[in-house]
Amino acid sequence: MVRFNIFFEPVQKFNERVAILDNYVSFNEVLINWTNGAKIQEIAEPLVGKDYCVFRMDSYSLSTSLVFENIDLLVKIFEFADILEVYLHNPPKKFFHLIRQQIPSESVHIEQSTFKKIEKKQFQDVIHDLNENIIGQGEAKKSLLRKLVAQLIRPSSKPLVLMFYGEPGIGKTETAKQLSTTLYGNDNIIREQMSMVGGESSVKYFKSTNHSEDSFSKTLLNRESNVILLDEFALAPAFFHSTFFQMFDEGIYEDQNYKVDLSNSIIICTSNFKNLSEMEKNIDVALLSRFDGFVKFSPLSFDEKRQISKIVYSKIIDSESMTKEYKGYLDEVKILEILESKLNALPNVRAIRKYVEDIVADKLLEVIIKDKSCWLC
Repeated sequence: MVRFNIFFEPVQKFNERVAILDNYVSFNEVLINWTNGAKIQEIAEPLVGKDYCVFRMDSYSLSTSLVFENIDLLVKIFEFADILEVYLHNPPKKFFHLIRQQIPSESVHIEQSTFKKIEKKQFQDVIHDLNENIIGQGEAKKSLLRKLVAQLIRPSSKPLVLMFYGEPGIGKTETAKQLSTTLYGNDNIIREQMSMVGGESSVKYFKSTNHSEDSFSKTLLNRESNVILLDEFALAPAFFHSTFFQMFDEGIYEDQNYKVDLSNSIIICTSNFKNLSEMEKNIDVALLSRFDGFVKFSPLSFDEKRQISKIVYSKIIDSESMTKEYKGYLDEVKILEILESKLNALPNVRAIRKYVEDIVADKLLEVIIKDKSCWLC
């Protein structure tokens, strides 16, 4: 009997798995022939001469419920074409359960991609990278590390759920990205802007009423990092908060199509509240009680702003678009002096970055105005 291999994993990992198969066909090609009244030999034509059939996530979107509710017919089609194995990527739970129920267990192989819990040996790397790449925020870093240790010694695989709070643009998101880079080798964190949630499209996205549409569950299944960022979480409508209760409590996110395992994840919500009192007034206690910790990010000091301004300037100067000719028109000492005179009025990293860009642009614009024949024109 044909063997069903089921993989719940990111699309990149599944693509690498399929790439080593020598003789396969996509199930999407089979679907082209699957019309009303079509005979088995007609449907199976693209499969003939192939060893493997591959179901990607768009295969489920293109199919009607009739296709996936008729497991017996699927098996007959595969057996008619002498298919050896079927590879299925992240099948919706209804289809998955039907396979489990109707296919003998010895013919079903299931693999679930998981993320390991943070290990003790990683802590020195986390400490080093946070201090190297996040300016200031000593207390925030200490609070974060304390909670990471708590997750390390926790007997369960429950997610670590944190609230990063403080004024905008002072390092909350960058800290989350840096944590992901250190722990998982990339900063491709899932980042949902919760202030935009509320309309019908949001309901569809988070509840996943149709597996042909994008959904939060699909995004989670394809994640490359186990750091999940929910930006401005408190600004989402209160009725959306309950959507995350099971995710926060048990590490499970479930909608109509998928049940996603979030074991050992680090879920970071952010808010612009300045203190816990503000937070308690605006967030329901049922939600607040589900957070493992609250990490406060403080306003940047003058010295921290100065360090950031130098880093921002260096990144602009070192960028590929900054040619040697451009650099020749810029006086770093004078630019940094102008910056320092305005730092008190610049509240965060975004404001500093914009101001640095404006100063550099002004200096280059002066050259254009003075010399119409210059290479900048």
